Amino acid sequence: MVRFKGLRKSYREAGVDHAILSDATGALEAGEFVALLGRSGSGKSTLLNLLAGVDRPDAGEVWFNDQRLDVLSEHDRTLFRRRRVGFVFQFFNLIDTLSVQENLLLPLELNGYGPAKARAVAEELLTQTGLADRATAFPDRLSGGEQQRVAIARALAHEPELVIADEPTGNLDIETGEAVLDLFTRLVSSRGAILLMATHSHDVAARADRRWRIVDGRLENEPS
Repeated sequence: MVRFKGLRKSYREAGVDHAILSDATGALEAGEFVALLGRSGSGKSTLLNLLAGVDRPDAGEVWFNDQRLDVLSEHDRTLFRRRRVGFVFQFFNLIDTLSVQENLLLPLELNGYGPAKARAVAEELLTQTGLADRATAFPDRLSGGEQQRVAIARALAHEPELVIADEPTGNLDIETGEAVLDLFTRLVSSRGAILLMATHSHDVAARADRRWRIVDGRLENEPS
């Protein structure tokens, strides 16, 4: 379970403080798919970063089960993300100099998986994502949909409890995006993880169990 209360975050630009979040409060349960809506600049990415421990709030609390994230050091938050959070972005963020399989092996090795176990996990995920025959290919030889499937496999390789997605289909055409989203939500659900996805798409949001919208720095429940 992830819960957060009274989150505030501002950024300083040209000597002026700009409030992004003013009082964001909510909770996420294991196995839930929650969509996060809001206009550009409303604070969607900021909230994702706070819940994943990338940034600290100016005020408020973030809890992951019984662990409070916002009081951890940067080093400890990095270790937390590495072990317990998976990320999928609009732009695939694959390492171009590594093969598809090597992109999956890297987070597993960082989490202490031995070579044999890491390879077995990577091979299983490549099979689940339909990429077994692309294991030795490099990202620049893949289509956009294939690259995003690699990114999904990489995000799930270490069995995270929280999966953060920021417009994961925003760089894909409609048909490819729907296929990737089907695969993504199915794989996350089968693992019982939380999926929190920022999106501008009402069609994507309609698939979620719940929907949140950021309005004036606060989090509101979007009607079904």
